[in-house]
Amino acid sequence: MCLRFLNWPVQQAQRELPADRRSHVAVHTVQSSQTPDSSARRHKAPVSADQRLVRELFSSVKGGPTVVAVSKDAWCAGVRPGMPLAEARSMSTRPIQGTRRQPQSPDPEIQFLEWQPNDDRRVLQEAAEHTRRFAPVVGLDMMPVPDSLHLDITGCGSLFGGESSLAEQVINCLAGRNFNCQVAISDSVATAWAFAHTEGHVLQHKVVRQRGRGHRVRGRHAELSEWNLPIVIIPPGQAESWLQPLVIDVARIPIADTLVLRQLGVVTIRQLLELPEDDLPSRLSKAAIRRLRQLRGIEDEIIEAIPEADPVQASWVSEFPVSDRRGICQVIEHLTEDIVAQLKRRHLGTVRLTCQLNQEGGNRIELTADVIRPLQSASELFAVLSLRLESLPIHQAVMAISMQSAVVPLPTAHQKDLFNANLHIDPAEELTAVVNRLSNRLGKEAVLTIHPVDNPVPEYAVELRPLMTSQPDCSTHTDRQLADLVTPDGMQSFDIGTAERPLRLLSTAECIGDADTNPLTDGFVRNGQNCRVVDFTGPERIETQWWHESAVHRDYYRVRTSEQATYWIYRDTVQGAWFLHGIFD
Repeated sequence: MCLRFLNWPVQQAQRELPADRRSHVAVHTVQSSQTPDSSARRHKAPVSADQRLVRELFSSVKGGPTVVAVSKDAWCAGVRPGMPLAEARSMSTRPIQGTRRQPQSPDPEIQFLEWQPNDDRRVLQEAAEHTRRFAPVVGLDMMPVPDSLHLDITGCGSLFGGESSLAEQVINCLAGRNFNCQVAISDSVATAWAFAHTEGHVLQHKVVRQRGRGHRVRGRHAELSEWNLPIVIIPPGQAESWLQPLVIDVARIPIADTLVLRQLGVVTIRQLLELPEDDLPSRLSKAAIRRLRQLRGIEDEIIEAIPEADPVQASWVSEFPVSDRRGICQVIEHLTEDIVAQLKRRHLGTVRLTCQLNQEGGNRIELTADVIRPLQSASELFAVLSLRLESLPIHQAVMAISMQSAVVPLPTAHQKDLFNANLHIDPAEELTAVVNRLSNRLGKEAVLTIHPVDNPVPEYAVELRPLMTSQPDCSTHTDRQLADLVTPDGMQSFDIGTAERPLRLLSTAECIGDADTNPLTDGFVRNGQNCRVVDFTGPERIETQWWHESAVHRDYYRVRTSEQATYWIYRDTVQGAWFLHGIFD
C-alpha cells in the first residue's frame, strides 16, 4: 500500500505556521549550490539527492534561491515552481487572482519559508509511527523529495474488515493529525506508487506542464481524473493492464531517461512496456531498466522498514565469560526463545536474526541468519543460527550476546486436517526448511532457481537466479516461487511435442566429427567407446540473427545408439563440424 501525503512540501510548510496564520499561503525556497547551507552540510547523503532532483528540474537554481513548491493561493497569485525568489516576492504585493477583495481587508500575505527536506523526512517518519498498528512493515519512500509511505498490508485486510476499510481507517487516523492523504493498494510497491501518483512526482509533472512538454498529458487529464480518489484499490493480477493508460512519469525513472523516451514518442506506460527489453540498455540507464522490471513484476522492490521505537531484541551479559561453543549455543537458544515469545505477543514473524557476540579482547563477531519465509518457531530459528555458528572461528571467551529481529507480517494460516495426518503437510513449508538450511550453510548466492529466457540458443535458454534476496522481503514473490517449485503444474509449460530438449546439457559441446564425416551413418567415438547410431530424428535448425556477436547456425539431431543411449548432436552448417551437446536421461 502506498500512502501519499497530498501536496506534501506545502502541507508541511503550512503545518509549521502559527495556528492563527495557517490560512495564509506558503512557498518553499531552495538555495543555489554556491550559497552555504548548514542543513546540507549536516545531512549530506539525503539532501544531495533532493538537491540533485531540484537542480535537474529548475535551471534557475544556479542563479540563486528558487521556489520549489507553492500552495493553491500562491499559484493564483502567479507564483510558480522554478521561479527565482526575487521575482516570486514581487508577486506578494499583487492581489490574488480570483479573490474578491473586502473593504478594509488586506490581501492574504504570501509566506516564504526555507525548504528543509530533512525536516520533511522527519515528519514523515513521525507520521509513520501512527500507521504501525495497520501494518507491521512501514517504510519511507526512497525517491528524492519523498511525499509518501509504503505499508505492507499482506494478510492484514481481514483484521480491519477488508482492505477498503483498512485504507479508510488509515486516512481518518492521519486526518485527525492534520494530514491530507491518498491511499493506493496494489500487488507491488511499484504499481501502488504509480496509482498514487498518476501524474508523476509532485514536482516533476508541474514542471513538465510549464515547459510545454506535457501537451499529451493535458489531453489525457479527463481520463486520469478517475484516479483522483482518496482510496484506489487495484484487483490482484490486473495492475499491469490498468497501468497502461498512465503517463511514463509514474514509472519513477530518472528525468534524463524520461526526456529520451518523450523524444522517441513514448509517453504512456503501454508504449513503454511494448519496448523490447534487450534493446533498452543502449537507450536507458540501469535505474530506469530496474524500475521497468519492477512494474512488470519481474523484480521485487523491497520496503526498507523504518526502525521501530520498540524493536524486538534480547541480550545476555555475564561476569563469567563463556569460552566453549556448547555454552554459547545454550545462550543463543535462550535468546531465540525470548525473541520468539516477543514475536508471538505482537503476532509477527521474522525473516532475519542478527546476533552480536562481544569477546573479552574487545572483538565483536556478527552472526546473521536469514530465512526465506516469516517464522515464529524457536526450534527452526535456532537450527539456522547453529549452522551459521559452526562456521565462525571463536578464539576468545564471549562476555555478552545481543540479538535483534527483523519483523514482518505472518503468512496467512491454513486450516489443518483433523482426520489425516498427511493432508495438512504443505510441500512449500518443507521446501522452505531445506532452503533455509542450505542458504545459511552455503550462502544465499548458492541456492539458485532456473528461469527460462527468450533465447533460441540452447546454452542460453535458461538463467540461474538466487532464490533468496539480499535483504529481508515480505512480499509474496518468494511464496509464488516456492509454490511453483513444489507444484510443477503451475509453472510455465513448454511445447515439447515440436522440440524436445535434454535435461542434461554439456558445459562445452564435444566435437565428434569434422566436415568430412557423418556420425548419423558412420557413428562417433565418446570417452574411448564407439557409438553406432541405430535411429535418429531431425534436423531441427536453430539460427540467430547476423547482428549477434557470435551468430549460431546449427542443425540438431536426436540420435539413439546401439547401447540404447540417446544423445543430442548438431552439425555446424557453416563449418560442417559435428558436436555432441546433450544427453537424454
